[in-house]
Amino acid sequence: MKSILQTALAVIVIIALSAASQHLAALKMLEQILARNRNTLLAFTIPVAALGFIVFFVQLMLMLYEKGQPMSHSEVEEQFRLAQNTRMLPYTARFSKYWVFGTAQGRQFSEQLPLRDFKLAWQSGAWRHDTKWRARFAVAGGALLMIFGILATATVASPIVVALVCVAFLIYAAVRLSWALWHA
Repeated sequence: MKSILQTALAVIVIIALSAASQHLAALKMLEQILARNRNTLLAFTIPVAALGFIVFFVQLMLMLYEKGQPMSHSEVEEQFRLAQNTRMLPYTARFSKYWVFGTAQGRQFSEQLPLRDFKLAWQSGAWRHDTKWRARFAVAGGALLMIFGILATATVASPIVVALVCVAFLIYAAVRLSWALWHA
């Protein structure tokens, strides 16, 4: 019930902001400034998102190559089943079976790290000396660059109402991440 109320409140705020954006001089001026500088801002935000994407996925592929364990044929079939059933959850996933005919190869790895470990590795300087921590920080940094770059690009390229919502998401994400790291 609480999430429905929060969603309804967010929709009402967005509609009110959309209506107000047509009449508030400050929002009109902000939209004109964004329109004038759109190409310059996009020339900055798109490469940031692309760089984050490249760093994130290249480092993940390197970690998969170095740490990954070979998957058996049945594990590959199970992974294929999970990927095919993501749109049909929760009912049909339990009853489906997919077969992969011929040879099947795959690699897998997983890690679970709390933010506290990241904070301690940063404070101790382990990320500068240990290649394992350097790789983890590269993945996390690439993901942050990609997410913030995509949201910044959406902010620049969209109408003022959507831009304000994206800015609110950016600020919210930055505050929550900072709070989580501070209290980790």
